Amino acid sequence: MKKFNKKLVLATSSKPRAELIKKFNVNFLVYEPNINEGALNCDKPDILVKRLSFKKAIEAKKKYKNSLVLAFDTIVYARKSFFFKTTDHQVAYNNLKKLSGRRHTVYTGVTSINNKNETHFYLTKTKVKFKLLDEFDINIYLKTNEWKNKAGSYAIQGYASSFVSYISGSYTNVVGLPMEKVYHVLKVNNFFN
Repeated sequence: MKKFNKKLVLATSSKPRAELIKKFNVNFLVYEPNINEGALNCDKPDILVKRLSFKKAIEAKKKYKNSLVLAFDTIVYARKSFFFKTTDHQVAYNNLKKLSGRRHTVYTGVTSINNKNETHFYLTKTKVKFKLLDEFDINIYLKTNEWKNKAGSYAIQGYASSFVSYISGSYTNVVGLPMEKVYHVLKVNNFFN
């Protein structure tokens, strides 16, 4: 399959997202947006990922006016709590303790803005259940540093895949880029012809 020269911009700082989109064999560039990703007290998970992905898309669109911009936001939600990205070892430990033996939902919002400034939002939800994790499981995982800057303090595409006892929905959504939604956006914007 040949690569096409249409302009695609990914508004993300996630290397796993960039790796996934390479599977579509399209040219793209990465723009790392700089926005506040904190939740407001009134935010529900679906509203939060919509708001944050939209803010990232708008920021990227200001710089790349003639491109198709795709922006993403992924969060983990369980027991009425958000599990954000962290670089703090203790917070990551606490997050994994809270997710141990429980189901949680991974929400990813995708906002697209095409070169006509038409904006669309897509939401993907995936249910994941972790096995019961003991101290050894958690501590050995924290040594991998895979948890850094990951929603829920884990990367399903790495060592943490051994924690998953059940998944319902899109696996790539848990990585942070729901392939079926991105394929749809690329298709309707004629990236494959």
